Amino acid sequence: MPVQQQPDKKQPDKQQIEQFLAFAHQLADEIGDIHRKYYRQPVSTDYKEDSSPVTQVDRESEAWLRERVMKQFPAHGILGEEYPPHQPEAEFVWIIDPVDGTKYFITGHPMFALLLGLAYQGEFVLGVIEQAISRERWVGADNVGSFLNGQRIRTRQCLDVSKAILARPGYEWHTEGRDENIDRLWKATHWSQWGVAPYDYGLLASGHIDIIVNAGPQVHDFAALEPIIRNAGGLITDWHGNRLNIYSPHHIVATGNAELMPEIIRVLDFKG
Repeated sequence: MPVQQQPDKKQPDKQQIEQFLAFAHQLADEIGDIHRKYYRQPVSTDYKEDSSPVTQVDRESEAWLRERVMKQFPAHGILGEEYPPHQPEAEFVWIIDPVDGTKYFITGHPMFALLLGLAYQGEFVLGVIEQAISRERWVGADNVGSFLNGQRIRTRQCLDVSKAILARPGYEWHTEGRDENIDRLWKATHWSQWGVAPYDYGLLASGHIDIIVNAGPQVHDFAALEPIIRNAGGLITDWHGNRLNIYSPHHIVATGNAELMPEIIRVLDFKG
Protein backbone atom coordinates (compact mmCIF):
# COMPACT_ATOMS: atom_id res chain seq x y z
CA MET A 1 0.00 0.00 0.00
CA PRO A 2 1.46 3.40 -0.92
CA VAL A 3 2.18 5.83 1.87
CA GLN A 4 -0.36 8.65 1.79
CA GLN A 5 0.80 12.26 2.12
CA GLN A 6 -1.23 15.19 3.36
CA PRO A 7 -2.01 17.91 0.80
CA ASP A 8 -0.03 21.14 1.08
CA LYS A 9 -1.73 23.91 3.02
CA LYS A 10 -0.82 27.17 4.69
CA GLN A 11 1.54 26.72 7.61
CA PRO A 12 2.77 29.04 10.38
CA ASP A 13 5.72 31.14 9.25
CA LYS A 14 9.23 30.71 10.61
CA GLN A 15 8.93 33.68 12.97
CA GLN A 16 5.82 32.21 14.59
CA ILE A 17 7.42 28.79 14.92
CA GLU A 18 10.54 30.26 16.51
CA GLN A 19 8.35 32.15 19.01
CA PHE A 20 6.52 28.95 19.94
CA LEU A 21 9.78 27.02 20.11
CA ALA A 22 11.34 29.53 22.51
CA PHE A 23 8.28 29.18 24.73
CA ALA A 24 8.47 25.38 24.54
CA HIS A 25 12.11 25.52 25.68
CA GLN A 26 11.06 27.56 28.72
CA LEU A 27 8.41 24.98 29.59
CA ALA A 28 10.86 22.11 29.18
CA ASP A 29 13.39 23.87 31.44
CA GLU A 30 10.83 24.14 34.23
CA ILE A 31 9.45 20.62 33.89
CA GLY A 32 12.97 19.21 33.72
CA ASP A 33 13.66 20.77 37.12
CA ILE A 34 10.47 19.20 38.52
CA HIS A 35 11.36 15.76 37.16
CA ARG A 36 14.84 15.93 38.66
CA LYS A 37 13.45 17.07 42.01
CA TYR A 38 11.14 14.05 42.35
CA TYR A 39 13.23 11.42 40.54
CA ARG A 40 13.82 8.36 42.75
CA GLN A 41 11.96 10.05 45.58
CA PRO A 42 8.73 8.81 47.19
CA VAL A 43 5.76 10.21 45.25
CA SER A 44 2.02 9.82 45.71
CA THR A 45 0.66 7.34 43.14
CA ASP A 46 -2.90 6.48 42.11
CA TYR A 47 -4.22 4.08 39.49
CA LYS A 48 -6.58 4.81 36.61
CA GLU A 49 -9.45 2.60 35.49
CA ASP A 50 -7.12 0.78 33.10
CA SER A 51 -4.72 0.11 36.03
CA SER A 52 -2.06 2.45 34.65
CA PRO A 53 -0.33 4.54 37.34
CA VAL A 54 -0.48 8.31 37.67
CA THR A 55 1.66 10.27 40.13
CA GLN A 56 1.50 13.68 41.73
CA VAL A 57 4.31 14.64 39.34
CA ASP A 58 2.09 13.85 36.32
CA ARG A 59 -0.78 15.93 37.65
CA GLU A 60 1.21 18.85 39.03
CA SER A 61 3.36 19.11 35.90
CA GLU A 62 0.40 19.12 33.54
CA ALA A 63 -1.53 21.61 35.67
CA TRP A 64 1.45 23.96 35.64
CA LEU A 65 1.94 23.55 31.87
CA ARG A 66 -1.73 24.29 31.21
CA GLU A 67 -1.57 27.42 33.33
CA ARG A 68 1.48 28.68 31.44
CA VAL A 69 -0.02 28.00 28.00
CA MET A 70 -3.36 29.64 28.85
CA LYS A 71 -1.58 32.72 30.18
CA GLN A 72 0.84 33.06 27.25
CA PHE A 73 -1.53 32.06 24.43
CA PRO A 74 -5.14 32.36 25.63
CA ALA A 75 -6.56 31.59 22.17
CA HIS A 76 -4.71 28.27 21.96
CA GLY A 77 -6.20 24.90 22.85
CA ILE A 78 -4.76 22.18 25.07
CA LEU A 79 -4.98 18.39 24.99
CA GLY A 80 -3.37 16.51 27.86
CA GLU A 81 -3.31 13.11 29.47
CA GLU A 82 -4.53 13.98 32.94
CA TYR A 83 -7.18 16.70 32.47
CA PRO A 84 -10.08 17.42 30.07
CA PRO A 85 -9.45 19.20 26.75
CA HIS A 86 -9.36 23.00 26.67
CA GLN A 87 -10.53 24.66 23.42
CA PRO A 88 -9.66 21.55 21.34
CA GLU A 89 -11.04 23.14 18.14
CA ALA A 90 -8.63 26.09 18.33
CA GLU A 91 -6.34 26.79 15.38
CA PHE A 92 -3.29 26.06 17.55
CA VAL A 93 -3.46 23.22 20.09
CA TRP A 94 -0.72 22.21 22.54
CA ILE A 95 -0.59 18.48 23.29
CA ILE A 96 0.94 17.52 26.63
CA ASP A 97 2.16 14.30 28.21
CA PRO A 98 3.83 15.53 31.41
CA VAL A 99 5.53 12.21 32.21
CA ASP A 100 5.39 9.79 29.30
CA GLY A 101 6.57 6.51 30.76
CA THR A 102 5.21 6.93 34.29
CA LYS A 103 6.15 3.34 35.18
CA TYR A 104 9.76 4.13 34.30
CA PHE A 105 9.60 7.24 36.49
CA ILE A 106 8.17 5.32 39.46
CA THR A 107 10.81 2.59 39.20
CA GLY A 108 13.70 5.03 38.82
CA HIS A 109 14.48 4.12 35.21
CA PRO A 110 15.49 7.18 33.12
CA MET A 111 13.49 6.28 30.01
CA PHE A 112 10.54 8.59 30.74
CA ALA A 113 10.19 12.05 29.22
CA LEU A 114 8.10 15.17 28.95
CA LEU A 115 6.38 15.16 25.56
CA LEU A 116 5.17 18.53 24.33
CA GLY A 117 3.66 19.00 20.88
CA LEU A 118 1.95 21.80 18.99
CA ALA A 119 -0.62 21.28 16.24
CA TYR A 120 -1.80 23.85 13.70
CA GLN A 121 -5.19 23.09 12.14
CA GLY A 122 -4.78 19.49 13.27
CA GLU A 123 -1.28 18.97 11.82
CA PHE A 124 1.77 18.70 14.08
CA VAL A 125 4.32 21.48 13.59
CA LEU A 126 6.51 21.40 16.72
CA GLY A 127 7.63 18.78 19.22
CA VAL A 128 9.83 18.45 22.31
CA ILE A 129 11.15 15.34 24.06
CA GLU A 130 12.72 16.35 27.38
CA GLN A 131 14.69 13.67 29.26
CA ALA A 132 15.58 15.46 32.45
CA ILE A 133 17.95 12.93 34.01
CA SER A 134 20.30 12.55 31.05
CA ARG A 135 19.68 16.22 30.23
CA GLU A 136 18.87 15.40 26.62
CA ARG A 137 16.33 17.51 24.77
CA TRP A 138 15.14 16.71 21.29
CA VAL A 139 13.20 19.40 19.47
CA GLY A 140 11.75 19.44 15.99
CA ALA A 141 9.85 22.20 14.23
CA ASP A 142 8.72 22.95 10.71
CA ASN A 143 10.86 25.58 8.95
CA VAL A 144 13.52 25.11 11.64
CA GLY A 145 14.71 21.47 11.71
CA SER A 146 15.39 18.87 14.40
CA PHE A 147 18.02 19.18 17.12
CA LEU A 148 19.43 17.39 20.15
CA ASN A 149 20.74 19.85 22.74
CA GLY A 150 21.15 22.45 20.02
CA GLN A 151 22.98 20.21 17.54
CA ARG A 152 21.28 19.39 14.23
CA ILE A 153 20.34 15.71 13.93
CA ARG A 154 19.50 13.39 11.05
CA THR A 155 18.02 9.93 10.99
CA ARG A 156 19.96 6.94 9.69
CA GLN A 157 19.03 6.07 6.12
CA CYS A 158 18.85 2.28 6.40
CA LEU A 159 18.13 1.00 2.89
CA ASP A 160 16.71 -2.45 3.63
CA VAL A 161 14.12 -3.64 6.17
CA SER A 162 16.09 -6.87 6.58
CA LYS A 163 19.07 -4.85 7.85
CA ALA A 164 17.05 -2.57 10.14
CA ILE A 165 17.21 -2.35 13.93
CA LEU A 166 13.67 -2.45 15.35
CA ALA A 167 12.25 -1.29 18.68
CA ARG A 168 8.99 -3.07 19.52
CA PRO A 169 6.70 -3.26 22.56
CA GLY A 170 6.57 -6.29 24.81
CA TYR A 171 3.55 -8.57 24.62
CA GLU A 172 1.83 -6.97 27.60
CA TRP A 173 1.35 -3.79 25.55
CA HIS A 174 -0.62 -5.09 22.59
CA THR A 175 -3.47 -7.59 22.21
CA GLU A 176 -6.50 -8.26 20.01
CA GLY A 177 -4.54 -9.62 17.07
CA ARG A 178 -1.86 -6.94 16.98
CA ASP A 179 0.83 -9.38 18.16
CA GLU A 180 0.78 -11.07 14.78
CA ASN A 181 1.36 -7.81 12.90
CA ILE A 182 4.24 -6.74 15.12
CA ASP A 183 5.80 -10.22 15.08
CA ARG A 184 5.71 -10.17 11.28
CA LEU A 185 7.73 -6.95 11.22
CA TRP A 186 10.05 -8.24 13.95
CA LYS A 187 10.92 -11.33 11.90
CA ALA A 188 11.55 -9.22 8.79
CA THR A 189 14.15 -6.98 10.48
CA HIS A 190 17.78 -7.67 11.40
CA TRP A 191 17.28 -7.63 15.17
CA SER A 192 15.18 -5.84 17.75
CA GLN A 193 15.06 -4.45 21.25
CA TRP A 194 12.00 -5.12 23.38
CA GLY A 195 10.22 -2.22 24.98
CA VAL A 196 9.34 1.16 23.51
CA ALA A 197 9.84 4.36 25.51
CA PRO A 198 9.66 8.02 24.45
CA TYR A 199 13.46 8.07 24.65
CA ASP A 200 13.63 5.55 21.79
CA TYR A 201 11.99 7.97 19.37
CA GLY A 202 14.70 10.50 20.15
CA LEU A 203 17.29 7.81 19.42
CA LEU A 204 15.60 7.09 16.08
CA ALA A 205 15.67 10.79 15.21
CA SER A 206 19.38 10.83 16.10
CA GLY A 207 20.18 7.88 13.84
CA HIS A 208 20.57 5.01 16.33
CA ILE A 209 17.37 3.00 15.65
CA ASP A 210 15.83 2.34 12.24
CA ILE A 211 12.20 1.37 12.94
CA ILE A 212 9.85 1.68 15.92
CA VAL A 213 6.43 0.05 15.95
CA ASN A 214 3.82 0.62 18.64
CA ALA A 215 0.17 -0.23 19.21
CA GLY A 216 -2.32 1.77 21.22
CA PRO A 217 -0.65 5.13 21.96
CA GLN A 218 -2.88 8.19 22.29
CA VAL A 219 -2.38 11.56 20.64
CA HIS A 220 -0.47 12.90 23.65
CA ASP A 221 1.98 10.01 23.19
CA PHE A 222 2.90 10.81 19.58
CA ALA A 223 2.15 14.50 18.88
CA ALA A 224 5.64 15.61 19.94
CA LEU A 225 7.35 12.78 18.06
CA GLU A 226 6.04 13.48 14.56
CA PRO A 227 7.76 16.86 13.90
CA ILE A 228 11.02 15.69 15.48
CA ILE A 229 11.28 12.56 13.34
CA ARG A 230 9.99 14.15 10.13
CA ASN A 231 12.28 17.18 10.33
CA ALA A 232 15.23 14.87 11.04
CA GLY A 233 14.59 13.07 7.75
CA GLY A 234 12.38 10.20 8.90
CA LEU A 235 8.67 9.44 8.83
CA ILE A 236 6.08 8.36 11.39
CA THR A 237 2.62 7.20 10.26
CA ASP A 238 -0.29 5.03 11.26
CA TRP A 239 -0.24 1.36 10.26
CA HIS A 240 -1.83 2.19 6.91
CA GLY A 241 0.92 4.66 6.01
CA ASN A 242 -1.05 7.85 6.65
CA ARG A 243 0.86 10.77 8.14
CA LEU A 244 -0.15 11.36 11.75
CA ASN A 245 -2.35 14.23 12.85
CA ILE A 246 -4.43 15.13 15.86
CA TYR A 247 -7.22 12.76 14.76
CA SER A 248 -5.06 9.73 13.89
CA PRO A 249 -5.84 6.18 15.04
CA HIS A 250 -3.67 4.73 17.75
CA HIS A 251 -1.26 2.36 16.01
CA ILE A 252 1.97 3.99 14.85
CA VAL A 253 5.21 3.10 13.12
CA ALA A 254 8.30 5.25 12.63
CA THR A 255 11.33 4.85 10.38
CA GLY A 256 14.50 6.82 9.83
CA ASN A 257 14.23 6.32 6.07
CA ALA A 258 10.87 7.41 4.65
CA GLU A 259 11.51 5.29 1.56
CA LEU A 260 11.24 2.14 3.70
CA MET A 261 7.71 2.93 4.87
CA PRO A 262 5.80 1.28 1.99
CA GLU A 263 7.65 -1.99 2.65
CA ILE A 264 7.09 -1.68 6.41
CA ILE A 265 3.37 -1.15 5.87
CA ARG A 266 3.27 -4.13 3.51
CA VAL A 267 4.96 -6.37 6.10
CA LEU A 268 2.68 -5.20 8.93
CA ASP A 269 -0.32 -6.07 6.73
CA PHE A 270 -2.76 -4.44 9.15
CA LYS A 271 -6.44 -4.90 8.23
CA GLY A 272 -8.00 -2.84 11.03
